[in-house]
Amino acid sequence: MCGDCCRGFKEGEVYLYKEDIVRLANHLHLKGENGLSIFAEKYLKVIKDTFFWKAPEETRGKTYKINTLGFKFTGDDEHCHFLHDNSCTVHEARPFQCRCFPFWKMMVTNKKNLVRYSKKCPGLRLLKGRFYTRREILEWARKEYMTEKEYFLELKKHNFNIVKVYPFLPKEMVENVKTQKEASSCKNGD
Repeated sequence: MCGDCCRGFKEGEVYLYKEDIVRLANHLHLKGENGLSIFAEKYLKVIKDTFFWKAPEETRGKTYKINTLGFKFTGDDEHCHFLHDNSCTVHEARPFQCRCFPFWKMMVTNKKNLVRYSKKCPGLRLLKGRFYTRREILEWARKEYMTEKEYFLELKKHNFNIVKVYPFLPKEMVENVKTQKEASSCKNGD
């Protein structure tokens, strides 16, 4: 209950996918496309990320540069907008990434990552709370990966145009994404 995992400090991002955004917007009584646009404008930002994908018919994979959505942090301590007195005010509607911590694929499949996070996170060292079976932990990690993969495939289907995947993004965010894409295209010589 220290709330440290709800603060950015350049430690990482909280990624959000459509299901998360819709659930949070509904929780905040922001309905329909307009509600999603209001939510996006107030709480979201575009994040540059990568995703490794190997198509089933291919022998080699490729790392793709993609845009995705994440929480905007606020304040000097870069805290989540929904963190108050070290408590989550949207706990029952929180994003999947928050729900499944610490059972992220990067933690479950890489001991170095688990050790690194354990040094920072007192909750991982206390060993209190509910016990999860190996099967449950692996299911959380699998679901996290599948969520990322489904988003990537949807983005790929739309030629990596995030606006086609999230048509409710506010005009300002859309313009920023276009500017980023144009700058990226120029940089890559496209």
